[in-house]
Amino acid sequence: MPNRKQWLEELRTRMIVRPIQEDERTRYGLPLGKEVSWIFNHAIGGGQANFDEPIGGLTPQERVMLYAYLNQKAHVDELIHAFAKLVPDLERFRNATVIDIGCGPFTAGLALANVVGAGVAYRYFGIDHSASMCEFGARLAARVEAINEFHSGTEVSFHQNIDEIDFGRIRGGEITIFVLSYLLASTSIDVDELVRQIKSAQKRVGLGATVLLYTNTGRESARKLYPDFCSKLTAAGFVEQIEEVELFKDSDKDRLIHYALFVSPPVSKVKTAEFFA
Repeated sequence: MPNRKQWLEELRTRMIVRPIQEDERTRYGLPLGKEVSWIFNHAIGGGQANFDEPIGGLTPQERVMLYAYLNQKAHVDELIHAFAKLVPDLERFRNATVIDIGCGPFTAGLALANVVGAGVAYRYFGIDHSASMCEFGARLAARVEAINEFHSGTEVSFHQNIDEIDFGRIRGGEITIFVLSYLLASTSIDVDELVRQIKSAQKRVGLGATVLLYTNTGRESARKLYPDFCSKLTAAGFVEQIEEVELFKDSDKDRLIHYALFVSPPVSKVKTAEFFA
């Protein structure tokens, strides 16, 4: 069982569960008046849908809310476990740059805030193609800030295109942490382009070591892209440190989760002009 803090339970109830359950359309176990099977297959499309389009009388924001209502709790719990398991030294997050690719509604961000607490400042960049996902993620992050569960120096922002992010001045020894959670569950992901984006962002952030935390369902059918991703990421200078499929137990149901951790060493030599540019 993950160590889920009380504030996270209260945030989920206030901003996700209660708005869905108290909506006048929610009756007879039908969230917003929709069959759960229809929601999974159409409204959220297994998490890979275009959430910025209305569907079946639902607005884009309502589709995101239903995704968070049905999917996010389990994924947050898995990521709480993953952060504690794979990056147990919380000092690694001090002044880190966290880049969450396919962030959804701040799922990994909530897990990270639960694990790190308000004692460590870091920068979080959430990236999701869906503007409605980014908007709801920003609302959740604002609530975390309002209840003082972020360090005062923590910065959170959301973006739709990783290549357009200005990370600011190139950093020195601070660590960069990429998070990829369930991203490769979609077979439409272009692995070559994904690795290119990771390397480009890594170079634009700074010179310190880089860690990439990967999680996915443990179902074999959803792990087809992993060998290609691993091979190309290794060719780009990352080393696979941990890779395993584990039975994850929580209060909902037991399920197989695929974890991996990759590390890229810090840049040992750099031109002075580049560092201070």
